[in-house]
Amino acid sequence: MTLPEDRWLITASPLQNAMPTWRNSAPFVAEFTEPPACWEISSQAPAMETVMAPLNLLAQLEGPLEHPDSGVYEIPLDPFALSFSPGWDLVLVVDTGLTMQAWFSTANAIAACAHDLPLFRSVRVIRMSNRQGNPPSFTPDASSLSAAPADASRRCMILLLTDGVGPVWKRQELFALLGAWTVHHIVAILQTLPHPAWELAALSTRAARLRAPERGCTNRALVSHDSEEQDAAEAKLPAAPLIPVLELRKRWVEQWVRLLLSKARVHQHVVEFPPDLAESAVAAPGTCLGGTAQDVFIPGQAGPSDPPLTASERVAAFETAVPEGTFRLAIRLAMAPLNRYVMDLIADKSHPFATPSDLSRILTSNLLVAYEQPADKPSSYGRVTFDFADGVRQCLLAQSDSTQTYQTADLLERYLPQVMPALAGFASRLRKPRPEALPAVTLQNLPYLRVEANLLSALSAESAAHRATADHLRTTLTTHQAGTQRTPGG
Repeated sequence: MTLPEDRWLITASPLQNAMPTWRNSAPFVAEFTEPPACWEISSQAPAMETVMAPLNLLAQLEGPLEHPDSGVYEIPLDPFALSFSPGWDLVLVVDTGLTMQAWFSTANAIAACAHDLPLFRSVRVIRMSNRQGNPPSFTPDASSLSAAPADASRRCMILLLTDGVGPVWKRQELFALLGAWTVHHIVAILQTLPHPAWELAALSTRAARLRAPERGCTNRALVSHDSEEQDAAEAKLPAAPLIPVLELRKRWVEQWVRLLLSKARVHQHVVEFPPDLAESAVAAPGTCLGGTAQDVFIPGQAGPSDPPLTASERVAAFETAVPEGTFRLAIRLAMAPLNRYVMDLIADKSHPFATPSDLSRILTSNLLVAYEQPADKPSSYGRVTFDFADGVRQCLLAQSDSTQTYQTADLLERYLPQVMPALAGFASRLRKPRPEALPAVTLQNLPYLRVEANLLSALSAESAAHRATADHLRTTLTTHQAGTQRTPGG
């Protein structure tokens, strides 16, 4: 066994407190709106602190170590023993595709943790659009990322947080931009999906053995080896930029840091550039190539030539593809009008061990349909941005029981009436249904009453009152829909 050039300490001990003079003096402001504080949803910060902690070791690249003489028990390569202030900038690019909404709070947590790491002097968050038919766009503008840092003494790290799903990953422009970023900066992609699910995403990856000829080099300087026995001098020049893809877990980030620091050959997954783009991305990294977007199908969704799946087939396929806890969470979500805040609320209160990965698996399934305008303002806490495909909600509710339904109704009535007024009295109407207790149907409360109608139907076995009220509400909704579709002279 050949040990790496550097010494590596494996420890579960927390990082030492950073020197106050290294702390980022700028206040941290979350990029994405969080759920209301009164909902008391668990923070993602502790988990992200663990994931991001290995990045502190990159402080070695900034200068010589002060080797202490206090004995063998001193922590080797301690980044806090350096005699300088690091000069790193972090740019966190966040894919804002509809399936990424489960990760917005995680993106805030990553940025907050990076803000507190002594390695980074500045942390910037940029949103990347991911919409059908549109090239990738960035808010604020990201054109400066294709150029060298204005200050040669500063290093820039770009982390792209994505699930690899959506039409932007089939566009040539994005790969050209990624290639341009690798010329002057250290770039990696943080993949939110678990590794076994990567093959279902539109972002293709491949396994590689990489080596950094110089510690802390940019991606363009990385070399690839076909085998472990291959001499360093025989390393292959890459045909495309080598951009590591990391699962959002501590050991994946540690492996990437080892690549940047040790000059050893390290197993990494890298972006698989399309063959017709690889040469262009290397030869002209600053250019954006033309092209039209191609359809990208959500994992698990039928392709263009496949017959459409029925609602029951979709639910059955999803149940066999995900852990039981994820499927039970999907059933809970079927009991509520949905946006990302409500999803976080139900996951946190009904399934305390659920993670954003569980919500992500649901969002990247073919169970949901989404509206193009996601909720991302306090004023949109009550706006419905997701719905289940036709028949899917009913199929999920058929596998629930009344106890879970009433528990979820109590949860919604406790937290949501201030932002979703239609849910005032929601739990009471389910327990003691009466047609006269139902609110009048309006365009504003229509999405919420549709959910209520489905829940009353699922509870029809409870009593004749449930059946009668469900029939009444379904008839009222059908009449209202017919009236809104009727046009003058039509």
